[in-house]
Amino acid sequence: MAPFTTFGIGGPSRYFTQAKKPQALAAAFQAARELGIRCFILGGGSNILFADEGFNGLVIKDECREFTVQGNSITAQSGAWLDGLVDAATEHSLTGFEFAAGIPGTVGGAIYGNAGAFGGCIADILESAVVCDAESKPKVVGPGYFEFAYRSSRLKTNFEVVLSASFKLGPGEKSRIAERASEHRQLRRIKHPTEEGCAGSVFKNIKKPSLLPAGKLLEEAGARGLMVGGAAVYEKHCNIIVNKRGDARAKEVMELADLLKQMALDKLKIKLEYELILIEP
Repeated sequence: MAPFTTFGIGGPSRYFTQAKKPQALAAAFQAARELGIRCFILGGGSNILFADEGFNGLVIKDECREFTVQGNSITAQSGAWLDGLVDAATEHSLTGFEFAAGIPGTVGGAIYGNAGAFGGCIADILESAVVCDAESKPKVVGPGYFEFAYRSSRLKTNFEVVLSASFKLGPGEKSRIAERASEHRQLRRIKHPTEEGCAGSVFKNIKKPSLLPAGKLLEEAGARGLMVGGAAVYEKHCNIIVNKRGDARAKEVMELADLLKQMALDKLKIKLEYELILIEP
């Protein structure tokens, strides 16, 4: 699975298929559940880490990319790239999607994890979505259905698949929208690796009682420069682990991540929660 993830790490999946239409995505998902086969929907491959042993089930690569812009709304299939929707919104002078500029993810994955950055998140702009489970036909649901929380939704506990979603945006000045999106992409290029593989933030930021960025906390705890095998703390951001030489193993990444978590607890008395999702074999 390594070539299908931004980390470039992971063993083979027992079964693998690509879905280019929502109907195919739903059919594969439901068939796997009916047959009692474990199933994982793969979008952009960020924020996840496949185990070295691979995945003993079916991986469905979501390549349902189509989207439309109508009025102040964008309706997109689940495999549509967030960054592409930012460009579409900008072209139509629609504001609200700028926070997602540069995020290497898809609509389905963004809803699953309530993706966000720069003070915005998917929950803020989601208008409705089409979902299905293993037994029922697709249904239209509102944003409240997902029980959104910080980097979380009900999809993490209720196994359903998003087929498409509509986002409510607002009118804005095209040049200003483009400027904000460009600023966000530039900040990502500065803070995030461009050559080494990574999965983005390893830990969630501390939100209460006040915002404490996990990267700064880990830097205070002494994380900078640490390595385990081919996995290393990124030199510019201590909440990012990189596949330093291109040969890191998932086991090494998790050993380093567990070390960082323990350092934050021992030195700062702060318990960090994982944002990175390990896909067990």
